[in-house]
Amino acid sequence: MSDLQIALTGVGALVIACVIVYNRVQENRFRRRVEASFGDGHGDVLLDPLNGRLKDRIEPQLKSESEDAAEAVSARAGRVEPVGVPADAAPETAGEESSPIDYTVQVSCEHVLQQPALQQLLEALDGLGRRAQVMASVADGRWVTLAEGTAGASRIRVALQLADRRGHVTEDDLGAFVRLVIQWAQGVLGSVAAPELKPYLEAARDLDRFCADVDVVVGLNVVAPSGQPFSGTKLRSCAEAAGFRLENGTFRFADVNGNRLFTMESQQGEPFDLDRLSSAAMNGVTLLLDVPKLEQGVKVFDQMIDTGRHLANALGGTLVDDNRTPVTEAGLEQIRSQLRGIYTAMETRGIHAGSRVALRLFS
Repeated sequence: MSDLQIALTGVGALVIACVIVYNRVQENRFRRRVEASFGDGHGDVLLDPLNGRLKDRIEPQLKSESEDAAEAVSARAGRVEPVGVPADAAPETAGEESSPIDYTVQVSCEHVLQQPALQQLLEALDGLGRRAQVMASVADGRWVTLAEGTAGASRIRVALQLADRRGHVTEDDLGAFVRLVIQWAQGVLGSVAAPELKPYLEAARDLDRFCADVDVVVGLNVVAPSGQPFSGTKLRSCAEAAGFRLENGTFRFADVNGNRLFTMESQQGEPFDLDRLSSAAMNGVTLLLDVPKLEQGVKVFDQMIDTGRHLANALGGTLVDDNRTPVTEAGLEQIRSQLRGIYTAMETRGIHAGSRVALRLFS
């Protein structure tokens, strides 16, 4: 055997050894994390934080020329796409449809699970935040959240949301989630029904792409005349007269039930506060409408236009688009068309704008 062959053999053996060591380290790391979840201290339950990215929001601009964005959304709206959860892979339910945005594992026990055991599961899932949900089956067959007061249950569902504005779950996320639930179920002598992962991984990526298509925030601006900025005191007075209320640094416009419709923010991106408003001078503000979170988005958009015009008149400013061009009815109709296309696409998908599912998905 030549020196070269000996050297290559040695390098190959070293690479194989490194791979084995790496796999061992990863295995031990996961085991420690799961054991810690059910021990005295409860840390994060997954190998890593959920891998995702915060979506850049797409803000349509009001332009006089037609663009193909509305056509693209309309074309997507006519395409029949899976709703996120393959029906034949989901656990059996008690007359309730599966969520279109969750991967759900069902745990069944012959005995009633008491609050300490359920609390242990909640603490283990704590690192997932709002992406994880636990539901319990009550006497009449309905599924309710644990927060709704169930004292105990023999069947529960543990769900992991497939996507949100941070991005979609990964194979590692789902795999670690299932292992965690199985580990907990073994401790309470429960049986586990967990769907195959592969269809849900594909659904998560598809759902993420769909969200990117319809996750739109519409912005309109009220700008001051050149060299004559708005005073903060007058801005606050006019905003409150128009129906806004200042909450946590943002002016919010709500309906009669207190549901947020749109917001007003500083163009500089700084939060509003009473001290700053009493002495500030600003060149403009921006009204923002979060499209997929509103059931009647076109109607609310018209309400935002009326409010923006009222505010502009009261302040002596001008309602403009992101190019600082005064809005025209043609430009506004173009945005209405975009909104209708987005809502049609969401309905086709089975995710209704403003619904509980949409609010979870676009958070």
